[in-house]
Amino acid sequence: MNLQPRSIHAELLSEAILTPEQMCSMNFAREEFDNLARVLCPLLDVMLLDETNTTASDIARHIEQIRLFSGNFCWKHRHLGASHGVVGKGDMQ
Repeated sequence: MNLQPRSIHAELLSEAILTPEQMCSMNFAREEFDNLARVLCPLLDVMLLDETNTTASDIARHIEQIRLFSGNFCWKHRHLGASHGVVGKGDMQ
């Protein structure tokens, strides 16, 4: 067992660059996630009434963490994907 203190090394990262196609996919992922949350949340509300139901609270927590840590699927850049097209609708390729 190593009891030596660990040092944290900072690393500068370059900015992430998303193409319009990738941002379009993020927009689609956000919409699909919103659809999933709309289906799950009413079920979770009922399940959360039982305070011993840890599964419901875990699912609710993960839904919130996905929104928070994904930046809601790059919400502030959503207009870039919108200018490219729509994923999952019709026969667009």
